[in-house]
Amino acid sequence: MKKFFKLLRKIGYLIAFSLILYPVVSNYINQQHSSTIATDYDQKVSHLSEKEEAKMIKKAREYNKSLIGISSFLDPFSQEDGNQTEDDIYNNLLKIDDTGMMGYIDIPKINILLPVYHGTSEEVLQSGIGHLKNTSLPVGGKSSHAVLSGHRGLAHAKMFTDLNRMEIGDVFYIKVLHHTFAYEVDQILTVEPQDTKALAIEKGKDYVTLVTCTPYAINTHRLLVRGKRIPYKEAKKKEEANAKKNIPIYIILLIGGIIAILFIYAAIRIKEVRRRKRRKKGKSYGKKK
Repeated sequence: MKKFFKLLRKIGYLIAFSLILYPVVSNYINQQHSSTIATDYDQKVSHLSEKEEAKMIKKAREYNKSLIGISSFLDPFSQEDGNQTEDDIYNNLLKIDDTGMMGYIDIPKINILLPVYHGTSEEVLQSGIGHLKNTSLPVGGKSSHAVLSGHRGLAHAKMFTDLNRMEIGDVFYIKVLHHTFAYEVDQILTVEPQDTKALAIEKGKDYVTLVTCTPYAINTHRLLVRGKRIPYKEAKKKEEANAKKNIPIYIILLIGGIIAILFIYAAIRIKEVRRRKRRKKGKSYGKKK
């Protein structure tokens, strides 16, 4: 019977340690997958000539100019796939292949690198980050405001699950073709789904807003994390400064979990030692009699 309980205890330790390692391993796998997507995208972009790329960026910025004045938008998480009509003009902007990928987003603070696709259909949001149609394409420029949407809590991927950890002053990057656009978080809002006025273009401003559902698993509201465009070199300096202050959450979970297991193990061992001592004392007392 003792052997059976010892086996159960070992299995319990193994399960506990596996649960602790899961976020670390899962995060590593997701990172590797995202890195592969980014590498594939960069390779495809490398085949574009400077003239082709300049033409694509020009068309995207012309499209963005046509959006100035639009102040009302559909909630990206309330649209059904069937309601998203095909728009060949929109879908062909920044298009380098048939995947619908227009670039990717890199958020160092929450350790994600994700593809950005045209539209916000459920198919898109299960695969990566969606660009909200009728908002500016993420190619920078004055009087532009791109809106990128992502799910939280998907079983197979992190997506924007940790977006709530973003703070004023954090930075993120949008890579489109050979261009990398840097943004610093300057506003964080929680609004109702129909309240989209914060997504409107502001004259002379260059914004990107990241959108996800909140509270986690309840999803009654929307979390809006807005970034203003800053020079790339300035963003890298801020990223390095912020990295010194912030330890990744999965590292904190791993360290905390290991400490918890060691504490439980130590408590069990102490209890076993005390039990053995009591038994020895009991036997010694019996012999003296």
